[in-house]
Amino acid sequence: MKKKTILWPNLLELFVEYLNSERNAAKNTVQSYVLDLEDFLREVDGKERIEEENVQDYLSRLNRKQLKTTTIQRKLSALKQFFRFLQQEELIEDDPMQFIHQPKHRKPLPKVLSEENVKRLQRATKELEYDDRVRVDLMLDLLYGSGLRVSELISLRWHSLQDENFIRILGKGNRERIVPLAGNVLTRAREWKGICEKSSWVFPSIDPSKHLTRQRVFQILKEVAAFSGMDTKKISPHVLRHAFATHILDNGADLLSVKKMLGHQSISTTEIYTHVSQKKLKEVVKRYHPLSGENLNRL
Repeated sequence: MKKKTILWPNLLELFVEYLNSERNAAKNTVQSYVLDLEDFLREVDGKERIEEENVQDYLSRLNRKQLKTTTIQRKLSALKQFFRFLQQEELIEDDPMQFIHQPKHRKPLPKVLSEENVKRLQRATKELEYDDRVRVDLMLDLLYGSGLRVSELISLRWHSLQDENFIRILGKGNRERIVPLAGNVLTRAREWKGICEKSSWVFPSIDPSKHLTRQRVFQILKEVAAFSGMDTKKISPHVLRHAFATHILDNGADLLSVKKMLGHQSISTTEIYTHVSQKKLKEVVKRYHPLSGENLNRL
């Protein structure tokens, strides 16, 4: 008996019908699946039988194209659902995706401002009106000087500034931590409190019973970046937090202390910043390791 020919476009049509009728999938989801699956079927060039090896070859081609990990994950998810459906409907015997694993998401290295660019931002606040300048100076002190998240910054109340050296932060998961204050933050804070004394929030909105929104903080920082002549796309509260972590590591802080100040649960999260500081680490080894050229010349 002649074996029945598999027509992959027809099977794709059945899968789309299943998504629409039984899964009630959103139109955009269905369109995304179709585009990804058509891309794969073109790559396998109409093979009668698709095996794990064919999927691995396709995955290798995707990696060579240097696609984002999230894009590859999405394409593999479409393939997994497609072949699972075909096997459940007994339209194919074996699922080629059975032993295919999703690629791990590669965390991008954080963008970091140089110390000089941070100083440019700080100098640019002189272009602002007095009240705005005091407020933005304090924002920069807390984002760059203490590594606060933007959510922590806007939710600060005056009672958080309890003494001359530290600020009490309620971070992610309602976990409390104590963060040192850098420079003359308390002086700026007192100056700003005299301006907005009617509110319990450190950074109140127009309505003093409410605090600033995240969006407004982003907007304020980009306005200052524009005054400084910097690319506004490269400035955000999180970029300043990254700069805080990287710069203090560059200047000799230990990883555990930085972890505590940033409020990270895992040291592996903080270790991201050591990758940014590789140049500094190389300089340390070159200068201090007994087998480095510099130390050998001293013998």
